[in-house]
Amino acid sequence: MNYCDFLFSTSSPKEAIVDIESGKRFSYTELQCLVKKLACFLTESGYKPGDVLSLHLYNSAEAAIVLLAIQYIGGIACLIDPLFKQAELQYYLEDSHTSFFVTHIPKESWDSLGAEKARILTLGEIQNILYHSDAHSACLPMYSYAENEIAMLLYTSGSTSMPKAVMLSCGCFYAYLKKSDAAKYIYCKEDKALCFVPFSHAYGCIAIFFPVMAYQASIVFLRSFHPIKVANAIEQETITHLFGVPTHYQQLLKYEEIHPALRKLKAAFCAAAPLNYDTVYGWHKKIGIYLDEGYGITEATTLIASRMSSLPQFPGHIGYPPKGLLEIQIVDENRQAIAPGNIGELRVKGAGIMLGYWKKEAQTAEKIQNGWLYTGDLGYQCTDGSFVLCGRKTDFINVAGLKISPLEIESALNSHPYVLDSAAIGLKDDLYGEAIHAFVVLKNTYSISERDLIRYLSHKLASFKIPKSIRFLSEFPRNPLGKIDKKKLI
Repeated sequence: MNYCDFLFSTSSPKEAIVDIESGKRFSYTELQCLVKKLACFLTESGYKPGDVLSLHLYNSAEAAIVLLAIQYIGGIACLIDPLFKQAELQYYLEDSHTSFFVTHIPKESWDSLGAEKARILTLGEIQNILYHSDAHSACLPMYSYAENEIAMLLYTSGSTSMPKAVMLSCGCFYAYLKKSDAAKYIYCKEDKALCFVPFSHAYGCIAIFFPVMAYQASIVFLRSFHPIKVANAIEQETITHLFGVPTHYQQLLKYEEIHPALRKLKAAFCAAAPLNYDTVYGWHKKIGIYLDEGYGITEATTLIASRMSSLPQFPGHIGYPPKGLLEIQIVDENRQAIAPGNIGELRVKGAGIMLGYWKKEAQTAEKIQNGWLYTGDLGYQCTDGSFVLCGRKTDFINVAGLKISPLEIESALNSHPYVLDSAAIGLKDDLYGEAIHAFVVLKNTYSISERDLIRYLSHKLASFKIPKSIRFLSEFPRNPLGKIDKKKLI
């Protein structure tokens, strides 16, 4: 099996890829030729099935072509965040045993990359091979992966360890694309998806790019997010499907002048962090469409549950698991299944589960037991079979032995009409073990005191859930995907 089976199933003049920054546009027929051309070059340069090629590029036509060429040959694609600086790259290149490295970093900076053992190709060299060289696209046969053969490495960060590479197989991709309703729910050949979510995340690569290509729709790349750029792309490229994280959708709501463009969308999908009520209902009221929401982790390939074409019943409501792909259970501290309505850890089993962590057998054994992947997230199942997410096990705040979900506090704060976004954390407290401290970003032109906001919370939360302090910020520190980086709030 090979993901490129989907891409090469038909030859079509239909537009496959649009790269807004560069102006490049390729049909499916042209894309197939470019993928074969680069695959031949890499093979002639010594790249072999099972070799790791690390990709350090912004979303672009070239990033897509390199990724597809790696799959065509039977290699392992290691996707590295393009925002990472030279000092950060050495760990990833050494840990992944990179053989080839494709980067946007210019040639004069190679000496500090820590990639002495790798063949390095710059973006300019890739462009020259694809568009200006006489490199041929010979009849190189497409590699056939075994179902459980590694096809991709995606790094996840941990609060207690260095980043770990998740090993995903070609079988994971096939399961998601062929068995999951989630991968099929939106696309027909006339659809166009806008993608500014980085390829280095499962959301950008597997949940957005792979299904678009598999179902012969079109993808439009933006290198980065800005509300005006997004609105212009929707208008100019007739975008039907939008993907983002909560921060993106909050910002799009703030720009009322672009709402007419947003109303032309068929669907909008949000993942990577919980949506707050204001954003969900604001989109439904002002834009006229539902914000579909998904929950997933890299270790499960992509979606674990999703809420489609409906409003959330309550904060953290993430909907249902995709039919035919994964089974979800809620378990107690002894890892025994518990009844609906009780909070416990989510564990999942099914075809999309990772092979393990790259070169880290002990951590793999801790994460996967008897076929079950333990997510580290807490939640509960509703009587209708849907699920509610309460937060990370490690994020729960322990106040005098009482476990409190930050999501509950954040939902209460976000319900105030002046609050744009919030974050709650636990900090060491001599008396209670931990104390709750909250951080808030207010909507433009609004003002409220800490005292008045705490008084507001006192009508919504039990006394032991009230923050000891509330600090007002102009904006939150965020990671490259747009999640609030709570470690930087401490």
